[in-house]
Amino acid sequence: MQYGLTIWLDQPLDAITDIAVAAEEAGFADVWLPDHYFLRDVYAAQALIATMTTSVRLATGIAAIQLRHPALIASAAATIAESSGGRAVIGIGPGGHEFPSQFGMRPKSPLTMLREAVAIIRQLSSGPAGFRGDYFSADGSELGWRIDPPPIFLSARGPRMLELAGEIADGIIVHGVHRDFIDYVRGRVSHGAARSGRDPGECKIAVMLDVEVDTDEAAAIDRLRPRCTLMAGGTYADELIPVYGFDPGAVATLRSALNDPNVAEARYVTDDMVRAFAIGGTLETVAERLDELRRLGVDLAILKLGEGDTAATKALISTVAPIIKGELA
Repeated sequence: MQYGLTIWLDQPLDAITDIAVAAEEAGFADVWLPDHYFLRDVYAAQALIATMTTSVRLATGIAAIQLRHPALIASAAATIAESSGGRAVIGIGPGGHEFPSQFGMRPKSPLTMLREAVAIIRQLSSGPAGFRGDYFSADGSELGWRIDPPPIFLSARGPRMLELAGEIADGIIVHGVHRDFIDYVRGRVSHGAARSGRDPGECKIAVMLDVEVDTDEAAAIDRLRPRCTLMAGGTYADELIPVYGFDPGAVATLRSALNDPNVAEARYVTDDMVRAFAIGGTLETVAERLDELRRLGVDLAILKLGEGDTAATKALISTVAPIIKGELA
């Protein structure tokens, strides 16, 4: 199993680059940067990181196809691939909560949007595109230079999106570390792969998770609680509630709290909810749980370390480096 690092673009780009360099030195295979309008620009950050690193892959985690047309994503990724010696990775999804809540954008079929986006990106990466879809078209479009197509990862949670990834993507990005959930993901990916006659192993499984290291596990869990609020209480298929190992009543209570601006919703995030999406505890506990993900067939664990503090994040990178380098497992 390889390891990636999520770097939230809420800091100046020189600090972001500093973290990416530390990640490469610690043995991380790639860094994943979000594509949100309210953060620093992801491709500007990747371009700067590319000049300061030599091996770490530069991934979007994730690029929102409602924010950028797939042709622009293909062009930007090709630019990063060219400038970094082929280290670009494309992670895409329909977009976060800001699209329906702030922009009034509610596509009827995010599934169709992603299928069309992948088709356009793939065509443009290898030659002229001749595509017309329900959401996107790129008929006659062509990049001005050729690259080896970057791998494409889909961000997914629901059963149909998981199957789509198995059918067409190079990888899938999910949130969730519960054993039953990983088994569920593998099953859905395999179903989608069978539909298109692919080997399920062609679609790599990547799990994105927060990690807190502390000799006091309860303290680590408490720090992680606010970060798991939307993952545990947001909108997702009810069939996933038992897959995550949640009590339906606890999920209903948390969802109600999320809709009440006068309630501190994190208090309703149970310890089980935190453990379903994150890992907190001693370094040995973190190593054991990450090794369990490896045994369950996860190909890539994408860690988020720290919250908006460069020094703290770099300290955590140093702390977990023995795990990343295989010196503690």
